[in-house]
Amino acid sequence: MFRSSSLLLLAAVLVLGSVAADVVNFVPCADSVDTCTINEVRVTPCPEAQRNVACNIRRRRPSQMSFDFTPNFDADSLEASLGWAKSETEELPLLTLDRDGCKYASCPARSGVKATYTIDVPIEAKFPLSPYTIRWALKDPASGKRCCFTIDIKVVR
Repeated sequence: MFRSSSLLLLAAVLVLGSVAADVVNFVPCADSVDTCTINEVRVTPCPEAQRNVACNIRRRRPSQMSFDFTPNFDADSLEASLGWAKSETEELPLLTLDRDGCKYASCPARSGVKATYTIDVPIEAKFPLSPYTIRWALKDPASGKRCCFTIDIKVVR
């Protein structure tokens, strides 16, 4: 009995440790600091997060990305965007991303209510092997207010 409960405890610790490894560093976008709080960002798989370095994202293998956010605005719908942040104002969008944020987060979004957005992001074979700063955003199409942040990734084989 002691041995099986010890093995179960060890397995639980390993699972919990691997889940915690997915939490990554992020930088809120300057224009959304007052309109939204990004609570936590996760990328799965991302063992590199334990070392606080960019996640190695493999081509042709989907990665799950999710984040917890608390908007300071109400929105009946949310538009999602994800793109390579070439500068503060210039972005190259990921065209294959489903833009309907409500499919992956609870809508309507309510001011002060924490929510989670989770999506599988396909990394196509044609993506160049390179490091990127990517910008995520969920925007209220009516007001233009958004929840936005950037993270660093590295597309690898």
